[in-house]
Amino acid sequence: MKVKKNIKPINSPVVLSTTFSQDVPSQWGYSRVDDPTRLALERELADLEKANHALAFSSGSSAIACLFMLLKAGDHILCHREIYEGTRRILDKILKKFGLEFDLIDLKKIDEVKNKIRPSTKMIFFENITNPNLDVINVKNITELAKKNNILVAVDNTICTPIFQKPLLEEADLVVHSLTKFISGHHDVLGGSIMTNNIDLFERLKFNQQTLGWVLSPFDCHLVSRGIKTLDIRMKKQTDSAFKIFNFLKNHKKIKKTNFPGVSGIISFTIGGKNTAKMFLKRLKSIKIAQSFGGVESTILHPGSMMVLSSKIDDNFFRLSIGVEDPDLLINDLKEALK
Repeated sequence: MKVKKNIKPINSPVVLSTTFSQDVPSQWGYSRVDDPTRLALERELADLEKANHALAFSSGSSAIACLFMLLKAGDHILCHREIYEGTRRILDKILKKFGLEFDLIDLKKIDEVKNKIRPSTKMIFFENITNPNLDVINVKNITELAKKNNILVAVDNTICTPIFQKPLLEEADLVVHSLTKFISGHHDVLGGSIMTNNIDLFERLKFNQQTLGWVLSPFDCHLVSRGIKTLDIRMKKQTDSAFKIFNFLKNHKKIKKTNFPGVSGIISFTIGGKNTAKMFLKRLKSIKIAQSFGGVESTILHPGSMMVLSSKIDDNFFRLSIGVEDPDLLINDLKEALK
């Protein structure tokens, strides 16, 4: 059967070649430098965040590490007191050995931020919705202060997603994502990304990425691109379900504390009483105990036993990631487990 010339694929082709033949010799032609499938995804990612430039990485951690490599020995970073444990490990266990300095502070308190700024402070890095406590950081407050002091602002937008906030529109310089979470949304791919409107930052990041080889494979790019197609629908469904489940939890007599930022499908809560965590988790049926979040299946994390945290946390504290299941099914599961 002949294929008509005017027929084009709806999905970007997955190009698995690591090298490319050239009519004229050039320095381009190796997939670590550029790849057609990755370039197509990066255009989609840039569009999501209303950015001029985007890069796709092999993981969220590699994206964050590349971001910090914009700095040099002696430079100082301010981070919110709660950051993803992997980010803290990069800073404390790796980059600190190379002379990068950082402080963990409460970025919700602007006076504290002002007091902690040094002449060597070159970046403020934070999650606009933190993991696992779900603190909400006001991006505009931070960017306004940073601009006065010539400091870069980098925002991890993983939990909020570009559906609910676009930090670059609030004058952040850089946005980072773990594509593993909501953007890909199916618990089947590792990935990370950085978006920016600054061409100088982009070119420096691109050089670091291609030199270190932290690139997302073509097939993983395809999986992320597939997830982007349903991101808006999933986020609205997961957020609507999260509202219903949050209302159930906050009114339950055994729940001591709940937190839901009102966007995204993540809720945190604390059960009252002693030594109830293991029994509660054992009784769950539909909600799966798992490390990650943001997929179509609902998952629950017990930070006390599954994360290395920078501050003490209640042993009966949980982070619940709502999937796309019927919320009544999930409420029933929680109700039975709380008995």
